[in-house]
Amino acid sequence: MRRLFCIVLSAALLLIGSAQRTLAQNGHPWTIQGVERQVLVDDIVYYQFVVNVGPGQYDKIRIHRVVRESHPFQPAHLSQGVMFFAGEPTYFAGLYIEPLISKATARDHSIAIFLAKNDIDVWGMDYRWALVPESTTDFSFMRTWGMTTDVADAQVALTIARAIRGTMFEPAGPLFLTGLSYGAQIAYAIAANDTQRPPKLRNVKAIIPMDEGLVYTDPAIQAEGCAYLDYARGLIASGTYNYDNRPVSQIGQLAIDSPNGISPFDPTLTNYQFALVVGTSPNDVAIPWHFVGGFFDSNGMPTGLRFTNVRLWEDLLANNEPPYNPVFVDVEGSAVQCGLPDPDAKVAYHLDEVIVPILLIEAAGGFSHSSDYTARFTASHDVTILNVQLLSDAQQNEDFGHADLLTGYNAEFLVWQPIVHWIKTHR
Repeated sequence: MRRLFCIVLSAALLLIGSAQRTLAQNGHPWTIQGVERQVLVDDIVYYQFVVNVGPGQYDKIRIHRVVRESHPFQPAHLSQGVMFFAGEPTYFAGLYIEPLISKATARDHSIAIFLAKNDIDVWGMDYRWALVPESTTDFSFMRTWGMTTDVADAQVALTIARAIRGTMFEPAGPLFLTGLSYGAQIAYAIAANDTQRPPKLRNVKAIIPMDEGLVYTDPAIQAEGCAYLDYARGLIASGTYNYDNRPVSQIGQLAIDSPNGISPFDPTLTNYQFALVVGTSPNDVAIPWHFVGGFFDSNGMPTGLRFTNVRLWEDLLANNEPPYNPVFVDVEGSAVQCGLPDPDAKVAYHLDEVIVPILLIEAAGGFSHSSDYTARFTASHDVTILNVQLLSDAQQNEDFGHADLLTGYNAEFLVWQPIVHWIKTHR
């Protein structure tokens, strides 16, 4: 059965026809490297496979699918499909199927499984940089890997998903796009890119950005983007093309293995305290957002988390960060945030031509209403904004946070159910 499923996937790629020839980078054919299948809970299964999208050693993406099965290796034919894009830098599985990396949550408690249980065909993609092995030492290939690269790869993933979801004669229709943080930015950028494609090759039905914008008018936010643009360009000019994310995993693992030990990152804190600080502290000046809402003592030290299980947060730190990601992602993203005409801001070109429906999900303790402008900057006449606020305005620093949208105890009712309802009303 597994071999038959691989054959079906390969046949689906062949059915892409002219679309494949148009989109394949450098004329390189898309080929499937391997397929894995795992039962998650009841009849919900998880597939993943790697697709080579170019001639280089690291020119590959990983595509995911979470879906009901009628029989083993026979996914149900569902009318609605959604593709998730991960944050920067995270993996699809760890972010959207947390039970795969943590025993601190129920086996079925994740947004991907919840949507699949509600008869939505869930897809996802890992960016090519998420697949770069930790042993890598030469990162020159990352020099020009940025948002533009990720958008092009996402269009490949969407085209493949549509082909697999379709019939032997025709691909399925466009998909809903969603993602948290950088995944929201990519959803906007794909939708903008989609406006320039022939109608038959357009992959976007609607977008559901979660807690992030792409363009801003607030001078403080723009200034922050301009400053980081200079910094990121300086890194590349000096020959540094990648960020090293391995300390994040170390933070989480130390909190798990030695919670009372002294943190090597801050000797005034224990490993447990430092992990809480990372989760609950503001992450920038212009938008003082935090990952997870916390409880604080009289000195402002976090003592626990309000909405997310602490061990789940530690597991996310330990297991959800690819070793490396490219600096050029931040060059392109910061060029857009800066708000000035810039050749590196091309991912936002045509954003004002996007007309598909938009459901913007915000966290009051996350990016909150700073994300509104991007949704309203588009040409869409169907924009819905859901801001999750559980505390008073004065308690914004403790309120529902950026990651709580996915990891919170009550995220199913506050976030996931509204998404299902919105998708089903936008058939």
